Amino acid sequence: MPKIVQHDQRRAAIAAAAWRTIARDGLDASSVRAIARDAGCSTGVLAHYFPDKDALLLHALRLATARTGARMATRARAARGVAALRAVVREALPLDADSRLEWRIWLAFWGRAFADRALAAEQRRRYLTWRRVIRTRLAAAFPDRASVDDDADALVALIDGIGLQATLEPSRLAPARQMRMIDAHLGGIKKRQKAKVKSQKAKVRSGAGHF
Repeated sequence: MPKIVQHDQRRAAIAAAAWRTIARDGLDASSVRAIARDAGCSTGVLAHYFPDKDALLLHALRLATARTGARMATRARAARGVAALRAVVREALPLDADSRLEWRIWLAFWGRAFADRALAAEQRRRYLTWRRVIRTRLAAAFPDRASVDDDADALVALIDGIGLQATLEPSRLAPARQMRMIDAHLGGIKKRQKAKVKSQKAKVRSGAGHF
């Protein structure tokens, strides 16, 4: 009986091999032959699923993003408010072996995106979705803030900075320290929100005294 190959599983396996090869050798040095060897297939089989290296790399990036998004959604469903926001942010940081691998891949793509229109468009799309997720979670966590756009941009930038440094210097930015930095930032947002609410209440009381 002929062997039945699950095409989606094979594509995912090839993409996973691409992640490993990119993380090990870098994006430019990750040849189709090396990826095929890591995936345990021939270059001909790989070409059946992906017409060229760029198509494979783009699929790998999208799959890595989808994996991270699925983890975020799962974690967020088990929490509310600030806890849900923190859970989402936690999944975006390089805190374990899998997420560190994803960060090494993303960093490689960032460099490539400057000169590749398809990858640049994918990065813009990814960040558009990512900022929307953070804005939604911030609005739910801090409902009294009039606008969360600046807070969302600042938090995304902080995550990028922590992720970059932790990927390059993992011993300096251990997982516990990464989360302390995030908690300090979220604590600052909460403190500013409380101060604003207190100020607004004071203005209301002051205005009521004139009648």
